[in-house]
Amino acid sequence: MENLGNVMKTKLIISIFVLSALAACGPGPQTSTAEKPGNASAAATAALPTYDSTGVISAVNGLTLTLDHDGASAAGVPAGRNDFQTYADVVADAPLTPGVRVAFKFRKADTGLQLVELKAR
Repeated sequence: MENLGNVMKTKLIISIFVLSALAACGPGPQTSTAEKPGNASAAATAALPTYDSTGVISAVNGLTLTLDHDGASAAGVPAGRNDFQTYADVVADAPLTPGVRVAFKFRKADTGLQLVELKAR
């Protein structure tokens, strides 16, 4: 019986040692916000040039607006109908009713056309 007690004590000591070693490891190094891949693409998109145009809201589907617009020759975007991705802060105070004439600024990103400003005209 004494031998069984020694085995239990040894297992307890080994378990405590292993748990202490694991606890000392911690969660690992923290990465800064600038190192995250999503933030790098957002910063790259913000650095893209913006272009001005005017048009009419054709449809609103969440944060995607379909605009019939006059085009932007500097951007190589001819007049027509295009979908523009946008963000909540851009459309917070903007008119979102189909048929409303708008003036807008946009960027040509890898993911498509992105509205950066939208105002009633």
